[in-house]
Amino acid sequence: MKTKRRNYWSFFWRVGAGFLAFWLVVMIAFSLLMGWQKAQSMLYNIEEHESYFMNDYIDSRLESYVDTDENGVPYTDEALRKNLKSGAFTWEIHGIPAEETPAVRITEAAVVDGDGNVMLSNRYWIEANTSGEWYDDRVFVDMTGQPAEMYELILQAVEFQEGVYPPETTIMAWVDGDLAYPKQIIVQPRRSTGTAWVADGEPTVMQCTYDETNMRGLPLMELHFIKLVIPGPNDFPLDQLAESLASERRIALRELVESGRDGGDDRSICTPWLVQFYTRHIRYCPYTVGEHWVTVCYAAEAYPLKACLPVLLPVWGFSFALAVLFSAILAYALLCVWRKQARIEQVRRDTTAALAHELKTPLSVLSAAAELLAGDMAQDKRAHYLDVIRQQAVRMDGSVRGMLELSRLEAGAKALRREPFSLSDLAQERLDAAVPPGADLHTEVTTDGADTLAADPDLLARALDALLENAVQHTAPGGSIAVRIEKGVCAVVNTGAAIPPDALPRLWEAYYQADASRAEKGSGLGLSIAGTVFGLHGYAYGAENTDEGPRFWFRFG
Repeated sequence: MKTKRRNYWSFFWRVGAGFLAFWLVVMIAFSLLMGWQKAQSMLYNIEEHESYFMNDYIDSRLESYVDTDENGVPYTDEALRKNLKSGAFTWEIHGIPAEETPAVRITEAAVVDGDGNVMLSNRYWIEANTSGEWYDDRVFVDMTGQPAEMYELILQAVEFQEGVYPPETTIMAWVDGDLAYPKQIIVQPRRSTGTAWVADGEPTVMQCTYDETNMRGLPLMELHFIKLVIPGPNDFPLDQLAESLASERRIALRELVESGRDGGDDRSICTPWLVQFYTRHIRYCPYTVGEHWVTVCYAAEAYPLKACLPVLLPVWGFSFALAVLFSAILAYALLCVWRKQARIEQVRRDTTAALAHELKTPLSVLSAAAELLAGDMAQDKRAHYLDVIRQQAVRMDGSVRGMLELSRLEAGAKALRREPFSLSDLAQERLDAAVPPGADLHTEVTTDGADTLAADPDLLARALDALLENAVQHTAPGGSIAVRIEKGVCAVVNTGAAIPPDALPRLWEAYYQADASRAEKGSGLGLSIAGTVFGLHGYAYGAENTDEGPRFWFRFG
């Protein structure tokens, strides 16, 4: 089976896609849960605020006005409306926790009389007059529909700063009775000279949003700022309040509560992303000149997910980083597994091919010898071919036995029988057995330090046999083979030819032959069996080229 070549990134993108899908599902569920919990909290807060506004604030405020003023002169509806509008904004902040800022919540309310006239609304949060004196008749500036930059300029102009005197704010506006519609706002910084206030720097001039066709017939007047009552909590950034005041959603809510329609259309919506609350109440007001009933309207919107952003954004970012990290780790692990599997598959194919080649040659010889024996031949030739058959049968038996031995070792079928013994004695014994009688080879076993170890002597003898047989096969007559035991390392060094560098990593694979010309001398399983034995004992092992020749080693201490 042909294995497709893959790299790290091919695994990373596949794993990352799965992690991303799982991460999105989990994080969306987490965000919705947080939003739902926040929505419930916001709805409860809105209902508490509405209860206070309807049952406490409005009643106390309306009851504070009587049918006549301090001189016994009956109030007109217009005078009552003007008194209500003056400072009519503090009710918006009652009962709202500091963290419920307009950036995540919009609250609007209004009181409308029987004729549809707005008696109380927070659209009139700037008081001004023509002279700048407190006792003059005041007008209320309608700031509805202005851009956020305008609100921010006004709020910054009146913001108190210790040691800095507030700038002078002038409003060019069309005036209609006690209402004014701004055209231009001028903010002039100033400083005190000790006896007077003088201009300090260039003024800031900002044009307001207006429809000049609606202002025809109204006088354009210069108004001086007197007082501002911020319609909301005072402990959050001014730019958030400015953005809220300019919000189209807030303007729509304001128009809704100022419409003053009667009817029981109270409603509330609570979702993880939006909370809406709206109610209208009919209240009896004995001070009004005509109809003694007014419509009190209250509406609020809140955005739970927006309120959760300070928590959600770090969680999303951190969890995304973790998802990427886990994807990278898992992709690397999968790549390692795939490469290991690919190596195993390659070894299996090579082993199958080598085993087929290993058995093919003796089978061919056996077949040829058997055919020759079937004919009529001399006795001496018949004996020769029988000897060939026996040799090839022994070779095939050795290959099969080696393959079975390697399989048992790799499967762990043979348990280790550890016992202490002298490694130098075992090495000398196996070296004497490996070198054929009369071979022109110089051999030696040297020891430097302790050579006693606890291991399975039979398995270690099998591994040493493989190393020594390999050394004998690759050492020319007149060469030398040395077994050196020093500092916990046992090494077999021979004076044979150097091993090709590209063959070093594969020497321990089954049936691998670095020198194909010597394939007839061995089965190709010796070094693989030796490596398996060393692995079972937990020994590090390897092969390298040295100035003396090839060196095979294993570390036992």
